[in-house]
This record gives sequence, C-alpha cells and structure tokens, in this order.
Amino acid sequence: MKNGNANRPLDLLQLRAALAVRETGTVTRAAGDLGLSQPAVSRLIGALETELGFLIFERRAKRMVLSERGRQFLDEGQSAMRSMARLGVVAGELRRGNHGLLRIGAIAPLAVGLVARAVAVHRRAWPKMTIDVETRGREAQFEELRAGRLDIGLAAMPFAGTGLRVEPVMDADVVCLLHADHPLARRAALGPADLADESLVLSRPGSIIRHRLDDIFRQAGVVQRVAAIVDSTPVAIALVGLGTGIGVMHAFPQDALPPNVVTRRFRPRLSFTYAMITQDDDTRSAAIAQFGATLRSVARTLHRTHRPSRPGR
Repeated sequence: MKNGNANRPLDLLQLRAALAVRETGTVTRAAGDLGLSQPAVSRLIGALETELGFLIFERRAKRMVLSERGRQFLDEGQSAMRSMARLGVVAGELRRGNHGLLRIGAIAPLAVGLVARAVAVHRRAWPKMTIDVETRGREAQFEELRAGRLDIGLAAMPFAGTGLRVEPVMDADVVCLLHADHPLARRAALGPADLADESLVLSRPGSIIRHRLDDIFRQAGVVQRVAAIVDSTPVAIALVGLGTGIGVMHAFPQDALPPNVVTRRFRPRLSFTYAMITQDDDTRSAAIAQFGATLRSVARTLHRTHRPSRPGR
C-alpha cells in the first residue's frame, strides 16, 4: 500500500471511524455510533489507510482484526482525540471568563488524599481555574507528561532517567488495611511475623511497593499468602472490607475509608516520598507553579495530622 501524501494532515472523521471500529468491534456497530452508513465507515477507514501507507485493520473473512501498526497508531490517535476534547474544554472555560484548565494525573492514594484536598484549597484562591484530575499509574503519567497531555503528575519516588522535573512534596508510610472486626485490628502495629498466616491483598509484582515488601518478608523468613493482587489502593480497600484479606498498601486518608476498614502501622517502617512531576523545561505556566505551592502547603498539613487509626476505633 502506497502512502498518498505523508505530509497531509489526518482527517479527524477518518480517525474517529477507525477508533469507533476498534471500540465496538465491527463496522456495523461503529456506523451506528457515528450516525453513518456502513459503506461510509468502510470508505473512511480505507481512505485513512491509503494516507498512512499501512493497514490499520486486517480483513479476515468477515472480521476486522487490528494490526500491530494499527494498534500503535490508534493508541496515539486516542490520546490525540482526548487532547482535542480537552482543547475544547479550555476554549469553553476561557470563553466563560475562567482561567483555563490544569490537568493533573495522580496515583489513587494521592488523588483521593493530597490532590483532592489541594484542589479544594486552590479553588478558593483561584476560583476561575478548572482542574482536571485523572487517576493514573506512574508509567502512564510519564507518557502523558512527555506528550503534553498532563501538566502535573504525582507518584512515588524514585524516578530514574525520566527526563522530567521531579519535586518531592510529601512523605508517607506503608500501612496495613484490616477489616475492623479482624483480631489483629486490636494491635497498633503489624509486621511480617504477624501476617504469616493471613491472606494478603498486595500490589502487583514489579511495583515499587511490592518489590520492597517482598524483600522485607524474605528477610523475615515469612512466605506471603497472597489472596489478591491489585493495581489500585481503592480496590484493595474494597477487598479488605469484604473480608478477602489484609492489605499492605500506600497510606490512604482516614476519612475516605469505609467504616468497616481500619489502618494499622506496618513494621519495619516502610516510607515513600511522593513527588510532583512536570515537564523538564523553563516554559511551565504560572498556574503549575501556583498549584505546586498549594500541594506543598497541604502536604505539610497532612504530614502533621495523618496517622494510622488506633485500636479501639
């Protein structure tokens, strides 16, 4: 397949058609979602493939199978469409006299804790600023920041070779999450020996917290009994509340926990430094710097007040 014109701007309707087929699985359903005929959607995708010089979908019998190059292209296309949507939001905010849009990505414990509180404080000082908060993992934040689709990321250090500006904002300890009726909830702190016979809810292997926890359990000679593996602290909290096991996770705000879940200290102490991540250049806006100052102020308050709940809660 020859590329008709490598420098020609992509047609957004063609891109939307391809994304719709990937999302729905068929040309027929994509056509319904887009309000177009099935032949029209097929023509749009065919024209896009001609422009690109490669197949997005491979035709197998009556099925449209995404090619590897098509997958990579549509991943970027989806991000571009999100950026276009955000651009529309920014335009709308500016039209209404607001001061634009600040896009923030954060891991779940920080999104619910530090970031939510910082947004509330910041909005009181800057009421015309719209703040878009997304829950994102570390690697997704790095990708979105480099592509300019996020203004600020928040995740646990360390970061190696990211090419991004990293500014520590808060320290927090790993905690144990227990059902309030669990016998071990009567203790103030728990270690590997206490958890030896317990079903555990842990982060995914390869994550920073899991790597460090595995080392601690290994050094204590304790084999973990893993009941569930999660990539989100809120999911761990839900599982703990349902009696699935004890979670060993990043700290979570006490007032955001359900009444049947309590936190206890994990020993030996396992501390993380959370950082604000931005593009590593000199062009970041005053809005980013202002929100960074708010984050650090709120973090100092949380550091003074945040403690695992005591037995007898």
